[in-house]
Amino acid sequence: MVKYELQYYNQQQLWNAYDGNRRELLRAQETIQQIPDEVTTVLDIGCGNGILTNRINREVVVGMDFANIPLRNVTKHAVCASVEKLPFKPGVFDLILITEVLEHLPEHVYVQALDEIVRLDAKYILISVPFNEDFDIDVCKCDVCETTFHPSHHCRSFDDMWYADKFPGYEACQVSYSTIMTTKNHAIARLKRQHGVYTENKLVCCPLCGGNARPPNYFLNYLFKGITLTDIILKTVLNIKRPYHQLVLMTKRQVPTE
Repeated sequence: MVKYELQYYNQQQLWNAYDGNRRELLRAQETIQQIPDEVTTVLDIGCGNGILTNRINREVVVGMDFANIPLRNVTKHAVCASVEKLPFKPGVFDLILITEVLEHLPEHVYVQALDEIVRLDAKYILISVPFNEDFDIDVCKCDVCETTFHPSHHCRSFDDMWYADKFPGYEACQVSYSTIMTTKNHAIARLKRQHGVYTENKLVCCPLCGGNARPPNYFLNYLFKGITLTDIILKTVLNIKRPYHQLVLMTKRQVPTE
């Protein structure tokens, strides 16, 4: 599984989509604004192409990712390593930044990653995850082994209090939500799958076998795109929207003095 994940994230085309992407740039700015003023050292875990790392103005900023291709665009200190075995000693960084990473991790890696983040003993942890993501809406199907999987390789969804018991010794001091989007239609999603129409994405690969996503029937694909667009327009007019990203700033609990 790790082999195919690395294959996916080491595609330059994947990261080209971030260049000049206004929504991503705005979200990067929103995230950076949540970094406390007292922070001087930052580790950005899963930094990708550095869309956040490169814009953080602190004394020491380190971007880390397990894929080496996106790290070529990081202009700050860059380290190629995996989140389940962080190559840093405790207390080195004031803040650990981990945005849009945890949802991608297989369960055993996810558990190890949480332990590693806590081990670093930073004063702050700043996390961004997709909020209440519905895995029934967008689904790819492998054209080889017929496994269904998320088009962005997400493995889990996060509710509003998911973080409460995941970081021993820390507590949330600020929670916010961003990327307000129209909600997608469950009925349309179910109808699509009943007709064998799955999400089209030429860059993804099956996390189990590395196969390509099955391309949908040309006519049905455009038919459902039209139906979906109509639904989105209607919801936009009616202002039916919800936040897509949750941003959580955590700080170490104060030890009571006797």
